[in-house]
Amino acid sequence: MTQSATAETSGQSRTQRRSIHPRAWSGIGPLRSLRAALLILTTLAIAPMMLFASSMAILRASETEHLPSIAAWLTVSALPLMIGIAAILVVSLSWEALVMNWLTYLERLSRAYARGRYSLRPRRLQQAPAEFQALGQAVEAMASAVEHRDQALREALDEQTVLLREVHHRVKNNLQIVGSLLSLQAQRSADPAVREALTDALVRVDAIALGQRFMQAQEDEEQVSTTELFETFVRQCRARLGAGRRLLDIEAEIAPGLIPLETGARLVMLAAEALLGACHAASGPLAFRLEVRLEDDAVILAWSPAPESDSGPAPGSAPANRVSYDLIQGYARQLKATLEAGPWPGARQARVHLGRPQPAAANDTAPVGSRQGPKFFRILDRTERGVAS
Repeated sequence: MTQSATAETSGQSRTQRRSIHPRAWSGIGPLRSLRAALLILTTLAIAPMMLFASSMAILRASETEHLPSIAAWLTVSALPLMIGIAAILVVSLSWEALVMNWLTYLERLSRAYARGRYSLRPRRLQQAPAEFQALGQAVEAMASAVEHRDQALREALDEQTVLLREVHHRVKNNLQIVGSLLSLQAQRSADPAVREALTDALVRVDAIALGQRFMQAQEDEEQVSTTELFETFVRQCRARLGAGRRLLDIEAEIAPGLIPLETGARLVMLAAEALLGACHAASGPLAFRLEVRLEDDAVILAWSPAPESDSGPAPGSAPANRVSYDLIQGYARQLKATLEAGPWPGARQARVHLGRPQPAAANDTAPVGSRQGPKFFRILDRTERGVAS
C-alpha cells in the first residue's frame, strides 16, 4: 500500500514538473513563425477533406446525371475546394483576431516595461479572452514588482553614496587635522632630529591625504590622471621639504594617461618614501628626479637618486633610510610590483603590471562626475544583494 502510494505521488510530481516546464517550441522544420505554422497545419488538416469531398461530388454527379458542359464539371468539383479555402481563411482570421493580435500587444507592452515605462497598464486586455487577461495581469504584477525593487535599489544606492561621501569627508578632515598638528609640532621643536622625523611623518600623511582627496573627488570613478595626481604630489613635496634649510629640486616627467585610482594612491606613497630616502642619504642640496611611464600592460615609477639596492640600504645609513626601504618594499608587495634598476644610472623603478592603461583625453583630465562608472555598478550589486536578503 505504501509503495503504491509512493509511486502514485512520484508520478504526480513528475506530471506537475512536466506541466510547469513545457517543452520549448522548436517550430516546424525551418519555420519558426507561429502564423506560418498554423496556416500550414490548418491547410494540411483541411486539404484531404476538400479533395475527398470534391472527388465524391464528381463521382456522385457522374452517376446520377450527365453533366452537360465543362463549366458544370468545374462547378461540381470546385465547390468543395472553395468551401475548404473559405474554412482555412476563417480559421486564420479567427486565430489572428483571438490570439496573434493579443500576443503582439503583450510583446509591445513587455518592451515598454523593459524600457522602464512601468506606468503603462494593459487596459486593452479587458476585451481579450480570459487566458490573455490572466497573462496580462501576471505581466503587470511583474512590472510593478520590478518597479518597487528598482526604487528600493535606487534609494539604498543613494543612501550608500551619501554615507560614502561622508566617510571620505571625515577621513580627509581628520588627515588635515593630523597634518596640522604635526606641522605645528615640527615648527616648535628645537631638536633637528625631532623636526626631521615630524617632517617625514607629515610628508607621509600628505601622501595618504592626496590619495584620499582624489577618491573623494572621483567617488564614481576608478581611474585617475597620472599628470594631475603626480604633479599635485610634486607641488606639495616642494612645499613641505623645500621650505626649510635644504635646497630641493624635483624634476618630474609624467606620461599622460589614466591608471587605476588605488594603484595611483599606492604609487604616490611609494614615491614619497623614495623621496624621503633620498633626502636622508643626501647631506646637501638634492636634485630628485621622478618619472612615470605607461606601457602596454604596466605603469612604471622610476626615481633617482636611489641610495638603496636590492639588498637594502647602504651599511651605516641612518635608521630613517631603513624605514623608507621597508615601506617601499611593503608598498611594492601590495602593488605586486617588481623593483628593479632604473632606465638611467643610479635610478630605481617599480613596475606595476595591470590591464592596458587607457590613453588620456586631450586635456589630460580624468572623467569626474560621471554617475555610471564601474564603482556605481559594484555598489549597485552590493545594494541589490542587501535588499534581496
